[in-house]
Formats: sequence, C-alpha cells, structure tokens
Amino acid sequence: MRFRLAAVPHYLVLAILLGLTLFPFYMLIVSSLKYSEQMILNFWGVGFPLHLDNYVTAFKQIGPFIWNTVFISSCIVIGVLIISSFAGYSFMRFSYPGKNVLFMLILSLMMVPGFLILIPQFLLVQKLGMLNTYQGQIFPPMAFGASMATFLMRTFFEGLPRSLLEAAETEGAGELQIFAKVVMPLSLPVISTVSIINFLSGWNNYIWPLVSTTGEKVKPVILALSTVTGSMDQGISVKLAGYIISSIPLLALFLVATKPFISGITSGAVKG
Repeated sequence: MRFRLAAVPHYLVLAILLGLTLFPFYMLIVSSLKYSEQMILNFWGVGFPLHLDNYVTAFKQIGPFIWNTVFISSCIVIGVLIISSFAGYSFMRFSYPGKNVLFMLILSLMMVPGFLILIPQFLLVQKLGMLNTYQGQIFPPMAFGASMATFLMRTFFEGLPRSLLEAAETEGAGELQIFAKVVMPLSLPVISTVSIINFLSGWNNYIWPLVSTTGEKVKPVILALSTVTGSMDQGISVKLAGYIISSIPLLALFLVATKPFISGITSGAVKG
C-alpha cells in the first residue's frame, strides 16, 4: 500500500504529460471535421455534423504527392540499408589498415548539422543536373543517413554469436552467403530500426525538397500541404485534414514495426 501511495505522484505527472501530448492531436482531429462557423461557435468541442468532405477535398489535392513521398522515402531506406549493411559487415568481419580511422570519419558525419552542408550540397546536385528530380531528393538524404545506420549495423553485427559465422565458414559458405543467409536474417531488429528512422527522416524532410524542387511532378507531400485550400465554408479545416492524411502512412508503419524498432534501439544501445 505504501508503494502504491508513493507511486501516485509519478502517475499523476505522467498523466499530465500524456494529456499535454495528446491534446494538440485531439484539437487537430476535432478541428479537421468542422466548418469555419463551427470553429467559431464551438472551438474546443466536437462539432456536429461531422464534415468528412474536408478529407475528400484535401486528398484530391495531396494524393499524388503522397505517392511521390512514399517513393522517395522508400528509395532512401533501400539505399541506406544496402550501404550500411555492407559497410557494417565489413567493419565487423574484416581487419585492414585504417579501418578504425575510416569508421571514426563516418561517425564524424553524424556531428555535422544538415544546414551546414545545405549550400555545398545544392551546388553539387546542381552541377550533376539533378535539381527538380527524384534522384536529387534521394541521394543526399541517403548519404546523410548512411553514417548513423552504419554505426547501428556494426554495433548489432558485433553482438551476433561468432560461432554461427565460424560454423557457416566451416561448411564452406563464402562471405556473401554468410552475409545474406546468416547475418541479415538475424538482424531484423536493427534493419527495422534503420528503416523506420530513415523513412521518417525522408518523409518529414522539408528544407531539402524546398531547395531542390520547383515543379509539381516530383514535389513531396510536405511541400504540397502548404498549398491545400478549401471553400470559404471549409476554411482552414481542409489543411488540417491534409495534415492528418499525410501522417497516416507514418502511423501505420510505426504500429507495424514498433516491437522490432524498440528491440533494435535497445540492442544498439547496450552492445559493443
């Protein structure tokens, strides 16, 4: 009983923090289902009738751009996984001159703020003719995300039982077979972690697409949200509905991959 009473203040603080965290989401959802007049007459509560047509209007305007963002973010994830998994395996498996120095150089890239390389990055992409293209939105974030992913991959790989690798090698498996059939199947937690981190980063990336794209063809949804408009009756509610629609793929991804994501973060934190 004493323990339960002592825990009450902790739960109370957690409840307050939870309420402060969820309240903006509540207001976002409630406001997205109203018209302008309802926003004025009943700002805090749920207004009836619920106007689902706000979502229809918003989706018609941002639908194509959602697929642009899905494609861009997916390509970033695939590229980062390929680069970081091979790099992490190389650092874990082989010994060669300058390995630790090279690894530290890769880690140092994590300390460089993104805005610091924004102008050099723009000039490089411009010289390569990749402005206003999918490639221009994929390769720079991919390169930036590969440094942290390599660190996570190496840390996780070093925690795998060496006996499994030695047994596969004894059976005559080559390095690619060991990598593909032993290491990668055991590394699903860190793969999920790297995938979610880089998908979120690609989806929420605002500054770089704003700088590197100007046309409608390859525009990501995060830029398209600023142009969402509705009728006079709908007002700002259409834009709020667009925010919710654009967040649904992220929520779905996180709900599906929460368990391996947490497992991968924990493994990367305590191993190595």
